Amino acid sequence: MKPLSNPVRRRLFLRLWWRSLSVKRPQAILALLSLVVGAAVISMLVNLYGGVRRSMTREFRAYGANAVLAPKLPSTSGEEEQERSPSELPSAAGEGNPVWGTPVSDTLDEAVMRKVEAFARQRQGMMALPVLYGVVRLKLNQPDPLLPESVNVVAVGTDLAGLRRMNPGWRESAAAGFSGELPPCMVGARIASRLRVASRDPVRIEGLNPSAGASAASLASWRLSSVLSTGSSEDEQVFLPLQALQTILGLPGRISQVQVRLEGEPGEVEAALRGLSSALPGVEVRPIRQIVYSQGRVLGVIRWFLLALTGLILAILVMCLMATMTAIALERRKDIGVMKALGATNLQVMGLFMAEGAALGLAGGSIGCLLGSGSAVGIARRLFGVTLDLLWWSSPLVSILAALLAVGGALFLVRTVRGIEPAVVLRGE
Repeated sequence: MKPLSNPVRRRLFLRLWWRSLSVKRPQAILALLSLVVGAAVISMLVNLYGGVRRSMTREFRAYGANAVLAPKLPSTSGEEEQERSPSELPSAAGEGNPVWGTPVSDTLDEAVMRKVEAFARQRQGMMALPVLYGVVRLKLNQPDPLLPESVNVVAVGTDLAGLRRMNPGWRESAAAGFSGELPPCMVGARIASRLRVASRDPVRIEGLNPSAGASAASLASWRLSSVLSTGSSEDEQVFLPLQALQTILGLPGRISQVQVRLEGEPGEVEAALRGLSSALPGVEVRPIRQIVYSQGRVLGVIRWFLLALTGLILAILVMCLMATMTAIALERRKDIGVMKALGATNLQVMGLFMAEGAALGLAGGSIGCLLGSGSAVGIARRLFGVTLDLLWWSSPLVSILAALLAVGGALFLVRTVRGIEPAVVLRGE
């Protein structure tokens, strides 16, 4: 008998493959449904995790900076110092305990911002904000006998527009269409309540140290552009442009710290902080751990839950595919016997089953991805009230994974295919 040529073998293989897919068999339909359900659940979980991760990252941005660059001091205060908030300086000085400005030794040269900005250009999503702290005296332009004549408050000198971008979660009561001859400043809600001032009201700001330049008339009068409510120490602070506070305190070109917000997970943030430490040898780089690690813990729990649930689904799916493919092979014993009698090898028969499994996997994975993506969008809208942005790579990844699982299920048929003898099957035994 003349052996079949390669083109004829390929045509025969494709014809058998198409027949195995087109003939309706309960086992093949069950395998397809299993793949659809598994792919739908995995696609839904992957898209939900991606959406939750992006949403959590946006939510944690509202907490502001997650690292601080400060001058290195001789004394170390250990973990307690690292846990402090970037704006957590000593509270406003009382009348009996005034703070006469900020020592130069406790500040940084403003030129350090050039190195920080150069580092930020190499890292996407990084934001840096120079900040100067000091204690000033806040007075009303028109004294009220029912109110204190003045209060000592912590003044924060920085880029006010950058401060808003760094802390998007702050609530700000701003004056509509603010404009005027006096320079603008912002004040915390508790200070505004104590002095009974609101947006557009004029105030006077002076340094506590008479020799620090507080008598400059051009810097004494200000107008409140907005009142901040943060629920933290910022509610007792006043916010000015950086150069203005430098002049009031007599610290030109000096800043107290650089607040930094770095995007990414805790490992990526720590790697970036190590890079900053190397680039700025004279500066202490401190992460704000309660923000960095809170985000890491939440995302870590969600990630491990996703991995565990996905692993369980894959294990159940593999066992279901193994049982289904075995049933398909046993149902087609006569077909396998005829193929072997015509000269097909075990490898060729296995190739037919693996091709059938790959087709079922791709079909089931594609249908499951559509169902899972739609379910993820619906769940995100109903449970979380957000519009979910689907991960573009989830559909091809899940489809290929379903195909590999189906092919892997077909590999367990090796022993079954080898055990089928043509003579025995054709005799009907």
